[in-house]
Amino acid sequence: LGLGGALLHVWNHSLFKPLLFLGAGSIIHGTGTPQIDRLGGLAVATPRTAGLFLVGAVAICALPPLNGFVSELLIYLGLFRTISVRAGPALPLAAAAAPMLALAGALAVACFVKLFGAVFLGQARSEDAAHAHEAPWTMSGPMAVLAGGCAAMGLGAWLVVPALDRAIAAWAATVSDAPTILDAVPLRKIAWAGAALAVAVSLGCLTLRRLMRQARPDRPSTWGCGYAQPTARMQYTGSSLGQALVWLFSWALWPRMQRPAIQRLFPAPAEFRSDVPDTVLDRTLLPLFRAARRFLPWVRLLQQGQTQVYVLYVLLIVIVLFATLYLL
Repeated sequence: LGLGGALLHVWNHSLFKPLLFLGAGSIIHGTGTPQIDRLGGLAVATPRTAGLFLVGAVAICALPPLNGFVSELLIYLGLFRTISVRAGPALPLAAAAAPMLALAGALAVACFVKLFGAVFLGQARSEDAAHAHEAPWTMSGPMAVLAGGCAAMGLGAWLVVPALDRAIAAWAATVSDAPTILDAVPLRKIAWAGAALAVAVSLGCLTLRRLMRQARPDRPSTWGCGYAQPTARMQYTGSSLGQALVWLFSWALWPRMQRPAIQRLFPAPAEFRSDVPDTVLDRTLLPLFRAARRFLPWVRLLQQGQTQVYVLYVLLIVIVLFATLYLL
């Protein structure tokens, strides 16, 4: 189950990852800017891009009924079977992998709720977003094909599972006599349930949209924060949506905040700034490279341009290798 889910998940990533990248390209093409905090309200101006991007977001978050849900379901079942059946060396690894996979899925949902909300919902935050235009079909067509692949793999996964069983049997000969994936997981019933869920959600959204249009004469702003006449500056941004997660993982992210000091009844204009440097790149790799840049010029002393010196280097390395082998 775990190996089949992993193979299927790699296959699924080749569908929804390009869909999301192409969606980002369509957004940049229609607005001229890649900055999320300058976007907003694009679901009205670019409904086709918004719908296709939403399919990719749901798929990468492993939500039913799309393909990411099926592959992660197989991985979860493989981990749970390992925890409940086997008491070998794989037990602690499976017990640690299951909650880590759940945490990754929850963070993916939070990430794409923030991304879709900040880009496609609310009001335009800049002139670029206010004058956005839909991407041509030459750009939307490949996105539609990939979105259809996500839906087909989610609802028809039971059709490709026999190929996964053959790949698993060729890769791991010890499981050649084990039950097939279809014997362990009722993928056909899951597909029918997913199709019913998709139809129910679609009908519910259409009905709600029709009722809302009939019930109110005007159209208030999405995410207006309760204000009667909100502006684009009052709505949530990508940073404000992710503030709770940044605070929760502040021990690893190390955010930098500049808070304004409000000291009187009518304070002067002030700004709040929040910056979350990349933990791996900005906090680790770049400082290491800057430190190494100070000492790497000394390495040039080894490059003397003399053949006999290079032969001496080779001889010293050979001696070190032989000494290491002798000690081992």
